[in-house]
Amino acid sequence: MNKLYFLKKPNLNLTKDQIANVVHDINVTNFARMKLILIIFIIVEILFILFNDIPYLITPSSNVIWNDSKYFILHSFNVLVSFIGIILIKISTKCSKNKFGLMNKLLIPTLATLILSSMAIINGLDQAKPGNVSSVFIANFIIFSAVIMLRFPLNLAVYSISFLAYLGGLVIFQHDTHLLITNIINGFIFFLAIILISTEIYNSNYEKITQNIILQEINTKLNYMSSHDPLTELLNRRSFSNQVSEKMILIDESKEISTLILIDIDHFKHVNDKFGHPVGDIVLKKVSNIIIKHIKTTGLATRWGGEEFLIFLFQTSINEAHALAENIRLEIQNKVIEADKFQIQITASFGISLLKDNFSNSFDTSIKAADVALYKAKDQGRNQVVIASEDYERVLY
Repeated sequence: MNKLYFLKKPNLNLTKDQIANVVHDINVTNFARMKLILIIFIIVEILFILFNDIPYLITPSSNVIWNDSKYFILHSFNVLVSFIGIILIKISTKCSKNKFGLMNKLLIPTLATLILSSMAIINGLDQAKPGNVSSVFIANFIIFSAVIMLRFPLNLAVYSISFLAYLGGLVIFQHDTHLLITNIINGFIFFLAIILISTEIYNSNYEKITQNIILQEINTKLNYMSSHDPLTELLNRRSFSNQVSEKMILIDESKEISTLILIDIDHFKHVNDKFGHPVGDIVLKKVSNIIIKHIKTTGLATRWGGEEFLIFLFQTSINEAHALAENIRLEIQNKVIEADKFQIQITASFGISLLKDNFSNSFDTSIKAADVALYKAKDQGRNQVVIASEDYERVLY
């Protein structure tokens, strides 16, 4: 990024939903990273307790570098905080999206503040030993600022608390004036650098996640556009054929039957001639919405031709298809379509056929049977459902 954003997030012209998704992804990443840090802390602190603190408590010796019982308390505190933090992270990840974000704002900064402040106090105890410096605390400071994404000024608040604990430890425990001044100066330099670094890391990750989300949305839209009719938003013929073919493999294996419903809007040419093609497009859209509502998630539908629609019903008997077609027919018949100050009522005719075998062998035959049934419905006065003659005996009244 060309500049740092402190009080404002990067201005990338995002929608509210996009911003919410970016923040959510950052929260998820923070929880995963904090969990990993806590696991590492538990391992390291337990090793210190087992191989340094407990041996000193059992046999105190001035030869041990970290020879103060306060080390045991602080290391044990870090282990406890880390364990509790892992448990809270697991609980938080089960929260809703809104509560998850709130927990991230509270939990991650709190854990970072507690652990870094504890490390600052440990660093203060280190100062009591001649020659000891602040490398351990600074290392942890850098790790947290580089791994955890905290937006300014939250990062300033979190790191300031632990840095003040660090300065307090220097003043209390470091009696060598030269080392005291050196560590204070170095500490301030690192503190300022860490605020800049952590802000840049947050902004960079914000921008990167944003670009990924936008790219995913673009790919989703392109995939949708390539597989759907732009007017009706139903599947286009290619995508419809591919998906039906995939389902027909399951049908071939399970010996289940499925059905095709071919729909044609009655007198649609009259609608276009009388009201114009834009109104005709609205009619097509309204009919497609009715179809989508009735097939729900179990069926597939496509705009088969100009005013023709084709429905594929997976593992559906001819009786069930007939009932569904009747429901669609009645809703189309009773629908008053308002378009360009016109109120239009239309009807549609339906032809139904079984799709019994694998897709490549039976689809052409089945669609022709549905087409014959459809034209029979037209010849019989339109606005009705007709089943292909070879499948008619399957209907139970």
